[in-house]
Amino acid sequence: MLVRRSTNGYLPSVFDAFFNDANMVENSAVFTRPDFNVYETESQFVVEAAVPGMDKGDFNIEVKDNVLEISSQKEKTEEKKENKYYYRGFSYGSFKKSYTLPDNVDKEKIEAGYENGILKVLIPKDNEAKVMKQIKVS
Repeated sequence: MLVRRSTNGYLPSVFDAFFNDANMVENSAVFTRPDFNVYETESQFVVEAAVPGMDKGDFNIEVKDNVLEISSQKEKTEEKKENKYYYRGFSYGSFKKSYTLPDNVDKEKIEAGYENGILKVLIPKDNEAKVMKQIKVS
């Protein structure tokens, strides 16, 4: 049976708040949009993403046309049977984040690791590449 809730009244329903919050908590355990940190050290650029509860194989990291793309797609199916209660839930989540790389990086040596819920992409700088070219006016 499908239950439809309506908030047509002037005050929000206590039940609406309860069920909406419960639904958000249930789905957030499966997948959330990650927060990203991007910073630069003397020898590399670092991209970090907070993605707890995922596995190393859930990530797809590519460099194409000087753009670093980090993406993930995860599906979770859960089934519970207790007494006369039956629950089956499907959850899907995905994200995609792109960064244009500067010219002074070594794309062949980019590394990624995942530990304690943090995805870390290390992008080494290429000291041979020149970021700035000075042009003389003739």
